[in-house]
Amino acid sequence: MNLQKRVAASMKNSGRSSFRLSQECGIGLLLLIGFPFFFVGGPGYHAGRSFKSAWDLGHILFFFLATRLFLLVTAKRRGNKRSRFLFLKICASVFVLGILIELIQKALGGRTVDGWDVYRDLLGCVSAYIAPEIFPVVNRSFILPAIGVMFLLICALWPFFRSFVDEGIARRQFPVLADFETPFEQNRFSPGSRVQREKEVASHGRFSLRIQLTTATYSGASLFYFPHDWSGYTTLNFSVYNSGKKQLSLHCRIHDIHHLQHGMRFSDRFHRLFVLHPGWNQCHVSLAAVRAAPATRQMDMAHIQSFAFFVVRQARPHVIYVDNIYLDR
Repeated sequence: MNLQKRVAASMKNSGRSSFRLSQECGIGLLLLIGFPFFFVGGPGYHAGRSFKSAWDLGHILFFFLATRLFLLVTAKRRGNKRSRFLFLKICASVFVLGILIELIQKALGGRTVDGWDVYRDLLGCVSAYIAPEIFPVVNRSFILPAIGVMFLLICALWPFFRSFVDEGIARRQFPVLADFETPFEQNRFSPGSRVQREKEVASHGRFSLRIQLTTATYSGASLFYFPHDWSGYTTLNFSVYNSGKKQLSLHCRIHDIHHLQHGMRFSDRFHRLFVLHPGWNQCHVSLAAVRAAPATRQMDMAHIQSFAFFVVRQARPHVIYVDNIYLDR
């Protein structure tokens, strides 16, 4: 009977060892495949928000897997024991490696060092350290830290969820480009620090977009994320509220992907000046004029990349409101 128990225990341990080895090999393969993507590929400047957000989440996944692999490989030597020193050592290693990756990215591809990427690296590491202690629950002392990590993971996932939802809304709204009746539409604009969805002033529905204009040489906002195929439409329409008591000169600029890829010359894009009276102004742009605007070619109306409005060298800060941006046939 004792022999049978020993054989059964041996087979059970052998099965566990085989499963752990397969885990290690699988995770190692995924890490080898994923590591080059820190330095090659990735979303471009005008890529979709959800793609950019999903790409950022890759930092969490990579370091979750890397930490999990480290814990599996060292488990036998540690006797599956955890300690604060081990946790701090892993976090410190990930922090240093994360900074090195950011510096190498900057050296190789001219990217800027992103502290949020290092934060996501650490979040993946901490998640991997805590997860085995909670699922299944074997150590109740890890429950509160796990709740905190779950909250941070949800916060990290929020930009992807928000972008994914708004991209679906934008596709359904088209040819309306933005009317600000849904809560995420202000995120279609850049820079985000100067725009805010506003309920006090609206020409259509209940909301508009408040834009804070500064005294910088050029100050305004760009509609950055939207369906880019404007072919088949004749007019771009939008409403602008001038909150001042005097006329305001507002510049409108539209360009396509070719403009971005070939020097961004002034003569290669559409530009028009609107003189805004106090109160609401209804603005209309002929898309035939947009198509013919580049000096040496026609605008690619199927690949419009940016629609922006801005002021030039204002003497004092100013506020405008934009609403109901849509295309018409």
